[in-house]
Amino acid sequence: MTDSEWIVGFHAVLAVLEGNRPVELLWLQDGRRDGRLAKIESIARNRGLPLRRVPKRRLDEVASGHPHNGCALRSAPVELGTIETLVRPEGESASVVLLDTIDDPHNLGAVVRSAAAFGIDGIVIAGPSAPPLGGAAARAAAGHLERVPLVRVNVAADALRTFRDSGYWVIGAAMEGTPSREIDPTHRWVLCLGSEHRGLRAKTRSAIDEFVAIPMAEGVESLNLSVAAGVLMYQLTTGES
Repeated sequence: MTDSEWIVGFHAVLAVLEGNRPVELLWLQDGRRDGRLAKIESIARNRGLPLRRVPKRRLDEVASGHPHNGCALRSAPVELGTIETLVRPEGESASVVLLDTIDDPHNLGAVVRSAAAFGIDGIVIAGPSAPPLGGAAARAAAGHLERVPLVRVNVAADALRTFRDSGYWVIGAAMEGTPSREIDPTHRWVLCLGSEHRGLRAKTRSAIDEFVAIPMAEGVESLNLSVAAGVLMYQLTTGES
């Protein structure tokens, strides 16, 4: 299996086992017996997957210091879609999140988890050096990488033009934007967030219809990227401020 990657942690491993991704190898911690590992072992045996009991130190090595809960597997990467697969038919409600040049895999995974919670149609990961979807991203996503359609593109602005041509309203998170509680609700939207250090790229900003900011108490300059994404997704999907 080419380009395989290690996935560690109960929720991330379980999601892969319950999905359609090919699995090359599954490791369970030798001598450890609990309900979670029993569930994973049962699914693996039903699928006829190769399973090995290994010492905890082997799991520690592939987990690189992150909690593995006694399990790890090596799998094919998450299957990616295309922009066209995310575009909903005209007239239907639709929601997409676009992440522009983010580099923190934990933030990426946390945004995926929030997107799953709010029923977002998919996430576009833009930029030439986006973080990998295994490892920290998979752990932060808590098993939801298999539930939220993902697309990678190099140029965010090109993707946004496709959405705009299909009737989507493109919203960009920016400190100078309209307070989020004041924006008019729309049933077809793309929410764009840039990296914590650089924000949205200039070319990306040129393709945005409206900028929005989250009102905060005096003395607080900003929120973590994934927290801000969660707040805005909640407001846009529920219409509440």
